Amino acid sequence: MPICPSCGAASADPAVTCANCGRPLAAPAIGDVIEGAGSAGTGPSPWGAGRVHHTRETPLLSRGWLTAGRVLIAPTALLLLAAVIGAASQDGSDAAGASLGWSAKGFQTWLTLALTAFGAPLTSRVHYTGKSSFADGTDAVSTSSTHLVMYLVALGWLLLLWAGLHLAGRARRRAGAVEPTASAAALQALRTGALSGAVALLLGWLAGHDAGLGGSLGSDDDLSMSMENGIALLPLTVSAALAAAALVLAVDGAAALRAEAARRGWLGSLLLAWQHASRVIGGLLVLLTAVALVVRLSSDTVFPEHGSGPLGMVTNDGLQLYGVGSGATALGLGTFGLHPLSFSLFDLGGRGWGWWLTVLPVLAAALALGWSAHRGRLFHRDRAVLAGLYAVLTAALLLGTSRWYDSSRTSPSGKHLSTTMDLAGWSLVSVLVSALCWGVFGALVVPAVLDALRRTRVPLAPPRPEVPPVPAVPPQPGALPLVQPVLPGQGGADLLERTPYGSVELVVDEPPAPAVALGKDDEDPHAAFRRPAAD
Repeated sequence: MPICPSCGAASADPAVTCANCGRPLAAPAIGDVIEGAGSAGTGPSPWGAGRVHHTRETPLLSRGWLTAGRVLIAPTALLLLAAVIGAASQDGSDAAGASLGWSAKGFQTWLTLALTAFGAPLTSRVHYTGKSSFADGTDAVSTSSTHLVMYLVALGWLLLLWAGLHLAGRARRRAGAVEPTASAAALQALRTGALSGAVALLLGWLAGHDAGLGGSLGSDDDLSMSMENGIALLPLTVSAALAAAALVLAVDGAAALRAEAARRGWLGSLLLAWQHASRVIGGLLVLLTAVALVVRLSSDTVFPEHGSGPLGMVTNDGLQLYGVGSGATALGLGTFGLHPLSFSLFDLGGRGWGWWLTVLPVLAAALALGWSAHRGRLFHRDRAVLAGLYAVLTAALLLGTSRWYDSSRTSPSGKHLSTTMDLAGWSLVSVLVSALCWGVFGALVVPAVLDALRRTRVPLAPPRPEVPPVPAVPPQPGALPLVQPVLPGQGGADLLERTPYGSVELVVDEPPAPAVALGKDDEDPHAAFRRPAAD
């Protein structure tokens, strides 16, 4: 199969001139593909002569999988770094005997705590063997799960993934690739979510370990126990996959989402409210983290019944301060769990006037929300959506700081005992009411006051787009009879008989659309996440 030296096109044998450009063809050189030729002769033959070489059929990883792997490197490294910092900053073990110092088990313990950023509960399984005065038999099994979310690690994971996705999108635009369509963004979200879930599953499996509580517990009692600590793998995998997929869909599908929001009014209002609320809540979380860190370093009497906890819980402490300042009722474990505690800003229970300072971050966030709505010239309908969205987000963040403990024990005699203990929580009704009140104040009252002071009027809803009028047909010379419309059941022949000029088609003059040649990227909506073909 000779190759044209001018245009590079291949022509079928036998051919003297190129079928593409018509120029004469050169004789096949060493390495040219000769289709249909038999095997080489008895003498030495040049490589590749006499046989057709096809492309390799081994599938390669697409660009989408490579992009998903690259953007997950930094978030995964954050989880490992948090475990290393936690193990290096602690010595000894906790009250349950779990190692917290710099060792393999200490690293596994802190990796388990870091993985709670995805909302998966910590699990513990204790196996009792022997008899004692407080155990009714041998081979008793006790399982427990502790529910908490380490917000600082979770926010760092989301921020690093968001930054990686934006860097990948910027590189894609510099390369001249088209923006991914909705289907391409959804497919990339599935890839990244599946890879994120697989990585989280692997880390959760590596974090499971034995706490090493073997041996007898006392000289008088012949009782020993062994403990296995870890994290629930199924919730961990599902939550990590959903978090990554949702973020990829929001970033890569932003163009498709904006196009859809332009056609649907309610979606446009929700997207606009999300933009304003996310900026305010992001700044609020940074402020609360800094305040809680200062409070933790300067005093150890704030929430003494909850304990200080690891440094990764500092954002949780800031949100607890925000909850009290918003007027919600906080619930605590109390002394030995016998007398649960509850207090709010209106019933401090002797904790001092300093708790009233917690109103300042709440008030600052509400004022920032109102200023954002005023500067953005949001309509009243959009402001109402913003108030509801802000209330939902703040209530969800506050309720996410709750910690509770589930325990179940099964004895050899068949007795089954299960308990649930709230370590730290909130009154649901108080959280919802306070979040709604501050949302209405920040998104509706504050912008209305600013509009009145600055004398800027905002309509209730955005005006409907005006339909452009149909251009009039230019008058023709002479008197033309009025063309009657064709009614149902009336044939076109009747109409043609009544008009002496025949059928007249009214065509609106429009500028011709420029002819654009479609390239490979335009024809393929998934080209942004596919490996380019080799030249």
